[in-house]
Amino acid sequence: MNIYAHPNRASLTAEELAKAVGATKAQVLAYENGHRVPDPVRVRALARALRVHTWELMDRNALHDWTLADHRRAAGLRAQDVVEALSISPKNYRRFESEGIVPSRRPQFVDEVASALGLSRYAVERAIDRTPAVRERQARAFHLVVAMADRYIPRSGPWRGPAPEDENLIELAASYGRTVQRLRRVLTHELGELRQAYVRAQRERVIADYDTDLARQASANYAYERWQEIFGRDLRRIPHRLERFHRTAQPSDVWQMLVDLYNADAVTHRREVGNWAVTSLLTTKPQTLPAHFVAHGYVDDVAVCRLTAEGTTHVQSFAGLYAALFPGVRRPVRTTNRSSSKVRTGAGQETFTLPNRAERLAVPQPFLGSKRTEAADANAYLPVPLSPTYVLGVGPTSLSAHYFDTLYRSDDTD
Repeated sequence: MNIYAHPNRASLTAEELAKAVGATKAQVLAYENGHRVPDPVRVRALARALRVHTWELMDRNALHDWTLADHRRAAGLRAQDVVEALSISPKNYRRFESEGIVPSRRPQFVDEVASALGLSRYAVERAIDRTPAVRERQARAFHLVVAMADRYIPRSGPWRGPAPEDENLIELAASYGRTVQRLRRVLTHELGELRQAYVRAQRERVIADYDTDLARQASANYAYERWQEIFGRDLRRIPHRLERFHRTAQPSDVWQMLVDLYNADAVTHRREVGNWAVTSLLTTKPQTLPAHFVAHGYVDDVAVCRLTAEGTTHVQSFAGLYAALFPGVRRPVRTTNRSSSKVRTGAGQETFTLPNRAERLAVPQPFLGSKRTEAADANAYLPVPLSPTYVLGVGPTSLSAHYFDTLYRSDDTD
């Protein structure tokens, strides 16, 4: 606590402040001297008595070391207060605060906690990363992943990933609060990527050891060392990727919508932005889209959305993991290599503009494909309402937007 240092403290004696908050003079002095930490209820009372925000009473010099529990106390909230606000079990919230484990059925839980504590998502993420149990998990995860890499990657024959009964896999799944089957699929993909680097390194090593041409030997030695570096680098990244993925993973239906936005080039990538996608043509439940992944807006009165930079990075980084978890889901058309920022664009996106507006609006491909089929069967443009003002005409090969009243007024006069 930092009561004594706050300017408003000078207007009250220790006795007066103690009386105002229902404490004793000895307790107030203990708070001021850092010998005791008041509970959140007392923190709120102190803040009211001093007419300041609760976080102003905390030691902000140690802000860079605060865990989520510290932020919660700085907000003057008990764990029970957050539990009630979020309608979650005390056990699940306790696991999140002390171990950084996001409830598997609450994919937007980090955002919910951020809102309850009055923090940014970034602040919550940083606080979770400082939690001792999270640091210990990542350190332990590295040793478990290395053990599985050593055991399974060098094996000959078809790649099958870790065995379901592997004790390292079981321990790792428990540490993330996920099922063994789910984590096995994730690690089968991650270790499978490593195996490709391992196989390439071994091929170069054979050339370096047995080729009679000295130039090819030297080139193969260099390539072998390079693939070894890639293998080691990607191996070290796996625990961090597991942590991020299990903290931000979305259910399959939400992932499909993120992919549809990505494929429509409705993205934000670094300093560049793509199209806006028409929200109503993507989903009837925009609230299911994570706020940190999807930005919402309007072009005139048409609701639109696109991926944020974080959402774009999420799709690029974890497409392989989602494909491992949800076989058969649509994949991003545009892909990026982990070691490169170059993006390969797919077949292109279909866009249109509203009358007298310059913004390019995209139609998500699943919706467009179904409407195109209907239009082809009817050999006509199909009207799709976009807002009270605009309607989109979908033809077999083209798109065109019109004012709603203009389109239907012309129909009435025919």
